[in-house]
Amino acid sequence: MKKILSALALLIFAFASYAQSGQDFPSLGDELLVQKNIVEIYPNPSVDFLNVHIKNADLTNTVLTVYNIIGNKFKIEVEIIEENKYQLDVRDLPSGYYMLSIKDTKSDFRKTFKFLKN
Repeated sequence: MKKILSALALLIFAFASYAQSGQDFPSLGDELLVQKNIVEIYPNPSVDFLNVHIKNADLTNTVLTVYNIIGNKFKIEVEIIEENKYQLDVRDLPSGYYMLSIKDTKSDFRKTFKFLKN
C-alpha cells in the first residue's frame, strides 16, 4: 500500500511540476486513432453465402476456417472477392450455429465469430 501511495504522490508531483512550467500538455492533436483489423461478417443468419470484410487490415496470410459448435472442422470454399473481402459458400452446411475462425500467421491475429446457418 505504501508503494502505491508513494508512486501516486510522485505522479502528482510530476504533473504539478509540468503544469507550472507553462508548457502545453502533450496531445494527439487532430490525429485519429485508427483501429486495425475490424471484422464484419454478414448476413447473419446466412443461407447461401457468408461475407467477411476485414477493414483497416494489416493481414498478409489470412486463413478462414469454419467449425460447428462442438468443434468439428468443415471444408468450406472461400472466394476472395477483393483485398480483405471474402465470400464463404455455406449452402451445403446443415442448419445450425457455426464458428468462423480468422487467423493470420504473420501478425498473430486471431478472432472467432459465431454465425447461424439457416
